[in-house]
Amino acid sequence: MTPILSALLSLGLYLDQRIWAQAARPLRPSLKSDKGPLVPLGTSVTLTCRGPNESEMYILEKVQRLRRRITKKLQPPRTGAKFSIPSVTKNDAGNYSCFYTISSGLSEPSAPLDLVVTGLYNAPSLSALPSSQVASGHSVTLQCQAEGWHDSSALYKDGVITQYTSKNPKSGNQFKFSIKTVSPAQGGTYLCYTFQKNASYEWSAPSAPLVLRVRVPGVSKAHDHFQSPGDPQAMTSSVSNYTVSNIVCLSLAGLVLIILGVLLAEAWYSRKGP
Repeated sequence: MTPILSALLSLGLYLDQRIWAQAARPLRPSLKSDKGPLVPLGTSVTLTCRGPNESEMYILEKVQRLRRRITKKLQPPRTGAKFSIPSVTKNDAGNYSCFYTISSGLSEPSAPLDLVVTGLYNAPSLSALPSSQVASGHSVTLQCQAEGWHDSSALYKDGVITQYTSKNPKSGNQFKFSIKTVSPAQGGTYLCYTFQKNASYEWSAPSAPLVLRVRVPGVSKAHDHFQSPGDPQAMTSSVSNYTVSNIVCLSLAGLVLIILGVLLAEAWYSRKGP
């Protein structure tokens, strides 16, 4: 066998082993909340961890004071496990991830999922300065007034977070969110929450909704630009992504083997010769 063919054969076998090892690695599970990231105190929530059909057990973990602790283990109906919390409390707030086990070991953790419990403190009030009706291109400030002593606030528009802010010591319990150049897209319904930085998963109840109306030049009436919360952008599950990835990896492995077979056949016929 020529040195070049020997080198190609060694390289092909190495790549083939790497591709098969990549394909055999346990897939990363997905973790979702049926209520989204904000869950009112006392309500129920279900966290669903999904992995491949070969999963034998699912493990849910929660970060607590920078340390992980196992909260539950479930033997699932193969495709996923549902971890239900019938009545959410302050202790359920935090950062979650999940794993699953298969015969070859433990999977990688899922992407982290934040679970924020709301309604632990009185609701703040939300107002617009100078007015909740503003001309497009002008500025407006949304002011969130906390009921208790909190040092942070979050502003939501149409169900989606837009800004966080920390309190200026001179501002008392007021948090200001400035929009310097208002556009029609920034019209809509706003809410704010307040909380402590050192307990960032434990929030107040939401403020009463504030509707920001944007007046567009050339239009006689205030233009209400309501962007409905809408469906979340469709996301392909990590399990599906990894399945496609594995198919590609296995196809590449097969292609490498075919090329090696052709090279070996050519070498054999060359040596046999007339």
